[in-house]
Amino acid sequence: MIDRYSKICSAWEEEFARNRRLHGERIRCRPGCSDCCGQLFQITELEAAVISAHVAELEEGERARMRASAAAYLEKRKAMVGAGRGPEAWGSLPPAGSRLPCPALTGQGACGIYDARPLICRKFGVPLYYADKPGQVFACELNFRAGDAIDDGELIQIQTGLHAAWKQVQRDYDAAGGYRDESAITVARAITEDFRARAQTT
Repeated sequence: MIDRYSKICSAWEEEFARNRRLHGERIRCRPGCSDCCGQLFQITELEAAVISAHVAELEEGERARMRASAAAYLEKRKAMVGAGRGPEAWGSLPPAGSRLPCPALTGQGACGIYDARPLICRKFGVPLYYADKPGQVFACELNFRAGDAIDDGELIQIQTGLHAAWKQVQRDYDAAGGYRDESAITVARAITEDFRARAQTT
């Protein structure tokens, strides 16, 4: 499953690069631009396993720094999202407008787990099409203003295929008896906990 997930990650990197070629300077994503890194989101067990493996290979001092940052992040997130409602479930949302810098960010505003970053981080910045929300294209507001025309005859076909491939991996993961956590998984949890053994599947 990890291999299939990695192939989807590579496919999304190709899609991001295609959009850079198509839209040119409108895609201003670069090291140090971390506006999207304050969004609160959840990841899957497979994504967490890849992050845990990456963190385990970091230099000891950097690993300790990142884990301390992640522990502090988890406490702040709990206050935002949990608010006494018990364990955070998949799909739980914080109050509107809530932001919290990702614990994987370095002092220079770069991603400390860049090679292991989850899918949502690989996508954000270019126009995105979600098959379950047809008629809409979502894009980073720093790159595209509301109402901007996005001329791309390949976007829907490519991204629908990538979405379907990822959904199939998730279905196969479940069918193989893959581990599912009772609470929502975040990048911070993947840093402080070790999901490698939990996400082992055939």
